[in-house]
Amino acid sequence: MSNRLGTVPGIVLGLLALGTATLPAHADWLVTRDGGRVETKGAWQVKGKLLVFTRAADGALASLRAAEVDLDASTKATADAKVKAEAPPPVEVPQKKLAVLTDKDFRKPTPPAEAGEAPKDGTPAHTGRLAVSGWKKLDRPDGDGVAVEGTIQNTTGDVIINASVEVQLFNEAGERVGTAPGILTSTSIQGNGAVQFRANFPGVFTFTDARFEPNGLPLNVTPNPDQKQEQAPPP
Repeated sequence: MSNRLGTVPGIVLGLLALGTATLPAHADWLVTRDGGRVETKGAWQVKGKLLVFTRAADGALASLRAAEVDLDASTKATADAKVKAEAPPPVEVPQKKLAVLTDKDFRKPTPPAEAGEAPKDGTPAHTGRLAVSGWKKLDRPDGDGVAVEGTIQNTTGDVIINASVEVQLFNEAGERVGTAPGILTSTSIQGNGAVQFRANFPGVFTFTDARFEPNGLPLNVTPNPDQKQEQAPPP
């Protein structure tokens, strides 16, 4: 492509300048036969063997030999540009943000309040007057499950009778996987005394937490005041 304004007669330049005052706003395109493209400012005009136009890049007047230009391709390229310019802008669809969930977003089961071998704060897991002061997991001799052995402490000064304990096992999801009564070495516990217990869980091989529910009745042994007076040594 070359600038050939020096060869264009003055009258052509005058007509071209007059025509550009009313050119449409959209750009036109010239397509050369070797595949080149030139954006023009307004419509181009065929003047004999020349094709005269205003370059969109710098607003200068320029010309090409008509034989160098593919007029059909230029007309199509110009029409395509016009359609594109008049088309409404694409509607942007807002993208939804993906929420990233962490462990904090999921509610976890509350572990049993009385679970664990020994509470971290040092206080026994207890119900009323009795407390489980410690426990451990054992494998059953037959290999068919587990057992739990522990100690029940009487936290009062009274004798506790009919002592018992129920042991519940839980998995990591907080689901109960087994319940069994504890077998005590004695159902009577002296004041501030302790007894051992064992609970068997055949068919249960693993668990995470344990809950204990010890129960018992106090036995108040209070001497009869009259008997105390009778038994008192004479002055």
